[in-house]
Amino acid sequence: MGGTGVTYQHMSIETSQQYKMRPARSDDAADIARLVAISSDGIAMIEWQQQAHKEQRDALDVAESIYQIPQGNYSYTSATMIESNSELAGMLLAFAIPPAAPRNPKNRPGSDDVNVFAPYIYLEEPNSWNICGVAIYAQFRGQGLGTRLMALANEQAKERGFSRLSLVVFEQNAASVRLYQRLGYEVVDRAPIVPHPMIRYVGDALLMTRPVI
Repeated sequence: MGGTGVTYQHMSIETSQQYKMRPARSDDAADIARLVAISSDGIAMIEWQQQAHKEQRDALDVAESIYQIPQGNYSYTSATMIESNSELAGMLLAFAIPPAAPRNPKNRPGSDDVNVFAPYIYLEEPNSWNICGVAIYAQFRGQGLGTRLMALANEQAKERGFSRLSLVVFEQNAASVRLYQRLGYEVVDRAPIVPHPMIRYVGDALLMTRPVI
């Protein structure tokens, strides 16, 4: 799991297709970038494009170079890849949110905040194992791979001594919200989305948490 070097291999009963999970490698960085772009619904691409504009590069090339670095949360070392019949199918990106003072609702940013990232910074859950992103390529969806990656996040958290899992999701992304609720996640806080042309949702971003089991 994560960077432990453990490889998982199972036979999916419902699909009769073989899948395995493995720690990401530096040469997975391009796929990690593409999958994070999917899972973040535009948020990550905003930051990458800002840097790409300065460097006159493509945003996904910028992201690939970020995820090739072995240090930090936004690194291939925080990712686990899932393969279906030996083809790369998706990814889990998860890492620790360190202990900190509890969020103060008085500091909740508004939709008019000058920082488009302010809601997501505010919604970080201290001392939790954070599921930053889960994404499956379109042709591999419907096989339950995302749910398996969510279960892996629980195991990662347990191994590292965390008692809570956390994630942030757009309230208007109803399908994802329902999935997380089925998996035992509850909404514990919310913050208004700061509008941006690259964000297709409006309304609130939700912080959802669940005990590690």
